[in-house]
Amino acid sequence: MPHWLAQLLSKLGDYWTAAQPWLDRAEDFAANPWIRALGLVVIVYATIRVIASVYSGDKQNSELGPVGIRMHKAQRLGRDTVMLPRVLMPMNMDGVVAKAKIFYAYTDAHGKRRQQLVHTLDSVRIAVSPSTIARAVSTIYGYEVPDVATSDVCFPPVDFDKVPEGMPATPDRAQDYVKLHNIVENWHDDDDAPIITLHTDECEEVRSNREDFIVAGAKKVAQARDGNFILRWMRRGWARNRPNVIGSYYVKFEFSHDPLFVLTRHPDRELKMTAWLTVLTSMFALVMDAWPKEPPSHTATGRSQSEFQATHGETRPPSVIRPH
Repeated sequence: MPHWLAQLLSKLGDYWTAAQPWLDRAEDFAANPWIRALGLVVIVYATIRVIASVYSGDKQNSELGPVGIRMHKAQRLGRDTVMLPRVLMPMNMDGVVAKAKIFYAYTDAHGKRRQQLVHTLDSVRIAVSPSTIARAVSTIYGYEVPDVATSDVCFPPVDFDKVPEGMPATPDRAQDYVKLHNIVENWHDDDDAPIITLHTDECEEVRSNREDFIVAGAKKVAQARDGNFILRWMRRGWARNRPNVIGSYYVKFEFSHDPLFVLTRHPDRELKMTAWLTVLTSMFALVMDAWPKEPPSHTATGRSQSEFQATHGETRPPSVIRPH
């Protein structure tokens, strides 16, 4: 055996000998049933939080939409509230605080679905309306066309009710192109979109961020088109990824990972059932751990047979004297 290996094994043996008292104490500590119960509770708590953070249920991290967005009608609803109809959120979620993300989803020039985050509400209270929320003039749906060049953006494929007469020249501006071909009127993807309401400032933030996204994408396409050969080659991907001026809004909610919330109020039943199964399984393990394994046998005086024999020695029945 090499000398260095012998030294290493010797040091490891010394470390093991020095750690042995601590290991014995840790073993005695872990043998305490209360300590084991506390450790199991911590494990269950952590397990439920992990399940809630990675599990995607019906509402958790899933898209709700397409939706239209309008301003709150009730003055009592502030910036920290979002109202949804019952068709989007169950009534038992009324008053729950969550993180909300609003996305602008569209179809690019190659028919691929894309989405862009346009607004985030870090802590918003959910208000559930038992009835359908009415539309308003100020409602935004995601097809408000900004003033950009027609060649710098794309448009969704639509089915026309009637064939347009003639072949007019393509307008330079996207707004004129959409109006000429009645794209909004012939686009039916969000005809039945339910309405949600936000504060006036939040609605304006959503509308402004979506417009900024489209305008910025159109500018990149224009720069790639008007640049020299090297710039056009380097930015060739911008033209393929030019934004669509017609799309829809979607909203996602991220709920709390607190185990008590997951067990009682989380909207996804599968996640709630998984959490309850974890709790019940752990409770069963606690009960079985505390259940007596072998009940001791006792004498009439209440002491075990072994203790009785150790004190008085082994007893024999008296011999019977038979008469001759």
